[in-house]
Amino acid sequence: MRLQLFILFCLSSLLFSSCKESDADLKKKSALVIAGDESLSPDELNDLIIDTGDPKDSIGMRKKAIDEWAIESFFYQEALTKFKEEEIDIEKQVNDYRKSLINHLYSTKIIEANLDTNVSLAEIQAYYNENKDNFILKDNIVKVNYFKIPLKAQPLDKMKRLLYSTTQKDKDQLISLAAQYAENYFVNDSTWLYLDEVKKEVPKLREQDDIYIYAGRVIEISDDAFYYFLRIREVKNRNSVSPINFEKQNIKKVIINRRKTQLINQYKKQLLEKAVEEKRFKIQSPAQ
Repeated sequence: MRLQLFILFCLSSLLFSSCKESDADLKKKSALVIAGDESLSPDELNDLIIDTGDPKDSIGMRKKAIDEWAIESFFYQEALTKFKEEEIDIEKQVNDYRKSLINHLYSTKIIEANLDTNVSLAEIQAYYNENKDNFILKDNIVKVNYFKIPLKAQPLDKMKRLLYSTTQKDKDQLISLAAQYAENYFVNDSTWLYLDEVKKEVPKLREQDDIYIYAGRVIEISDDAFYYFLRIREVKNRNSVSPINFEKQNIKKVIINRRKTQLINQYKKQLLEKAVEEKRFKIQSPAQ
């Protein structure tokens, strides 16, 4: 009787082992591609291919996808042989990344619900005054009025006359004509622009040395297609302190980012204080 039980046990073990091997090999047997220890099923291959609707493209993309998958598979399999187990503790790295990602998502949620994004001019001015050394220009900037008008524009001569007028009526008429006929124009007297950006609009201006770009100067230039008019209102040279109007948006971003950090740090501190009060946080001495 014992002999019969032993034989039955052995047969059961062999059968279980055989089934286990079949399960492990099932994917390979149904695979479309095998690369060493890895396999790729038809469905997995389809996920790697972008269908363009063209059969010719499909054949080429299919081969490309298989080759790329095989290359990465063999590279991965060889990589596994080059590291000790403790060097590729992927589970810990994945858990660390997951924790970091969840914390980031939660921080974003707290910020969206609680952050005050209103920044007053007084705050901007105070930050600017305290950090002027951080606002040194790396490039020349200008306040400028400029017009880029096609030479074929019907009212070009009239617009040239209006450009030198000082009456508000003529200025309004000039803007109206510019909106209809100018390729581009800029008349905001309070906005600073990078001089290099202005030169992109007026290519021939690159031929002039920057020392000849000064406040009060009027520049008229023509090429084969356009007439350019520039009136330089103000200039700030590189290595000088950048004006507050030019830095206003940057300062606002800095202040808001600072608030984000303060908000999250304060929230985390409150969590810890609450945990201490509820006796959910304690530091224990190591066991001897």
